[in-house]
Amino acid sequence: MQDLRELILLLSQHHVHPLKELEGAKDSKLLALYEGIAKGRYHSDEEAAADLYGGQGASSSYRKLKSTLRDRLLERVFEINTQQDEYSDYQKAYYECHKQWVIVRFLTGQNANTVALTLANKLLRTAERFDFTLLCMDIASYLRIQYGLRESNPKKFEEASQQFERFRKVYDAEALAEELYTLLVVRMVNNRSAQPEIIELARQYSERMRPHMEQYATYKLHMYGYLIGLTYYTAQNQYQEALDYCQEAITFFKKRPYEARVPLQIFYYQQLICHIHLRQFEAGKEAARHCIRLMQEGTFNWFKYRELYLHLLLHTRHYQEAARLLFDTSEHPRFEFLPENVVEIWRIYEAYVYFLHRAGRVERTPKAKFKLAKFINEFSIFNKDRSGVNIAIMIVKWLMLLQDKQYGKLLDEVESTEQYCYRHLRGENTKRSYYFIRMLLQIPMGQFERTAVCERSARLLEGLRSAPLQLANQTHEIEIIPYEDLWEMVLESIDQR
Repeated sequence: MQDLRELILLLSQHHVHPLKELEGAKDSKLLALYEGIAKGRYHSDEEAAADLYGGQGASSSYRKLKSTLRDRLLERVFEINTQQDEYSDYQKAYYECHKQWVIVRFLTGQNANTVALTLANKLLRTAERFDFTLLCMDIASYLRIQYGLRESNPKKFEEASQQFERFRKVYDAEALAEELYTLLVVRMVNNRSAQPEIIELARQYSERMRPHMEQYATYKLHMYGYLIGLTYYTAQNQYQEALDYCQEAITFFKKRPYEARVPLQIFYYQQLICHIHLRQFEAGKEAARHCIRLMQEGTFNWFKYRELYLHLLLHTRHYQEAARLLFDTSEHPRFEFLPENVVEIWRIYEAYVYFLHRAGRVERTPKAKFKLAKFINEFSIFNKDRSGVNIAIMIVKWLMLLQDKQYGKLLDEVESTEQYCYRHLRGENTKRSYYFIRMLLQIPMGQFERTAVCERSARLLEGLRSAPLQLANQTHEIEIIPYEDLWEMVLESIDQR
């Protein structure tokens, strides 16, 4: 049912009603299924089948009805107006060019070859201007066949052949860049801890792509090529170098003869990450403003930007604004379609905001009660990331138990937490987390008494402060709120005797 919900949401956002002709019909199960999903009455196939067919969830009638609705929804996708102002000139050209290409192929199949050939030549010029390399290659191949076999025009055949060969070489370079960047991402996506092998791979891949980027100036090649180079710097936490590299990429894409909205979003977003690590918050806000201007609400990048902006708010102690951003985002209709690893990050932020509410830093939260056990069991991905985002999960677990004064459970956690520190937090890139968790361990050891805890944790706090956040070799998702700020709140929650 998830695919139907996504299609219905997409069409409704563009004011397309796929079953308008059935409105008012009282006995239309097709309309009932559509409206049940659109209005949130049906959350599963079982619920829909029970209401429409008396519980026969696996019945052929329900499966046929569902298939019919899917077909009707897909038929209306082409009615979405892609010439609206919210689309960039690049996006408008992309949709229009591919529609025109379908028309060319259709006309050719109907033997309307003269008009198809004229349209194909015009289309090639537009596609080349917007760097649609694969489409250019397809059109050049089509022209080569038309001028070689149908028109028998040797001059134009040779021209089309040369064009095809040039586009093929560009496409091969773009495909390589895409493949190499994807190989890097697959290694990193569910593991935020530093991986030394990524640095060497990024260096090798970047050197491999450099000659291609010098030879061809296309959108896709340079987007993935710059992302590979950027990974080389960010994997080493060289954020000033990464910041400069982002600016180089931004300069390139600003010079394209169209608005390259997606890569500009990406590199302004990466600049924001760099500014956060470098503690350059005012500059970070400037990068954020560029992101806002370029992003379309509800897209994957829009959610990722809001995730990063939430991080910026938490690190600048704008807690109430962070809470408002968190809850507005999680209530967005497209939130449920995000990948699991992205949703899990938002759940972690939600836990920290709830803690802030309990600590008196946030006025209110929609959740009446935070269920710690449910929160811990929600994570199928990051619980395995032992020296990465799992650190943030472990810390908020301790914070919640302290807030609830569940001292018995905290005492039960001491031994396993000590082992965790020894096994997973001994590296240079987890130094700040090591110090902070060791500080948390001093709380039960100090009998939950503030003065004793302060005395026992003093040297660890000094060590934490000697490893400032901007120099820490860790990804930004690990330290949701600066540990120094969290420690102040922790001490406030401990009794002073």
